[in-house]
Amino acid sequence: MKINRLLILTTFFIALNLSFTMAQTNIAGVYKRSSGNPEGGNTFFIFEDNRFVVAFFGGVITGTWTMDKNKIYFKPNVKEHSFYLYGRHNKDLKTTTRIYFQGFNEDPTFIGLGKKQGEKPLLRSVLNENPNCVPYPSVAKFGEVPAEILFTDAPYGDDAPKRNVYTFENPEKYNDFIAYYAKEDRDRRPFDAELKGGKIHFGYDDKGSTKYPLPTKGEDFEFIKQILDAPQSTDKVFYNPFYNESVENVNDKLNWKFDEGKNAFINFLNYVEGEENRPDEQDAYNKMNIVYQFNLLKLGKKQPADFAREAKPLFVATCKEE
Repeated sequence: MKINRLLILTTFFIALNLSFTMAQTNIAGVYKRSSGNPEGGNTFFIFEDNRFVVAFFGGVITGTWTMDKNKIYFKPNVKEHSFYLYGRHNKDLKTTTRIYFQGFNEDPTFIGLGKKQGEKPLLRSVLNENPNCVPYPSVAKFGEVPAEILFTDAPYGDDAPKRNVYTFENPEKYNDFIAYYAKEDRDRRPFDAELKGGKIHFGYDDKGSTKYPLPTKGEDFEFIKQILDAPQSTDKVFYNPFYNESVENVNDKLNWKFDEGKNAFINFLNYVEGEENRPDEQDAYNKMNIVYQFNLLKLGKKQPADFAREAKPLFVATCKEE
């Protein structure tokens, strides 16, 4: 039997190159980077499934990574839209509307309830210029149930003449809302690093970061797992009566039931009748005995447009001088 030496050598070198590449790309681990500031630096958790988490003082960034030779390319996850709106029916509000604004103090933001001034949509600033001492929760009431709700923003330093105006339709006639503003984070653009000498080197870090094993148990493991498993988008959110977001499993029939009269999920083992009406009760904000489901509203339009502005902001947030 004649042996094809060329085929054997080719197979050998392919296998050798594959082994080298796999060894080279074995970067899964924990990398700690110091900033020199009192708050500390950041910690990179890099996983074999091409996902990563960066934990730093005051926040986290998640995303995906790829590798080409010794270059590592990181692509952070970013929100698809700047505004998201969730709603529910609240019989206590009758024919009025309530909106909780989350994150709207991050940039100048505007809201409209479908009114127009001439041909332009009429919007109102959510907060005054340069707000401080922003109230929490920032909740506004309106004397109508709108057919549509509009939002736009005007980020500081943005030279674009027009911003996208978001129009959300309200065919279900919801009257209780959670509105989110997802600030356009310019720090979450793709970035890269280089693998040299067993360390990851970022463009502004000459010393490099040493790899440590990924956690497999403990608080750090549970924290990172929760972040990784969190959905990037969701069609429903849950809040208690005092605007603390809930992660309770309301489908757990051993502890929860749906109360049609309250349009809420009740933890029947711990709920005390009427506790949703007692905000001053001790630890009321952290109690999760009754939670409300808010459903994502359909985004009808997202397009640049001119708009007219009402004179007064919705909230005036200014610290009182002592």
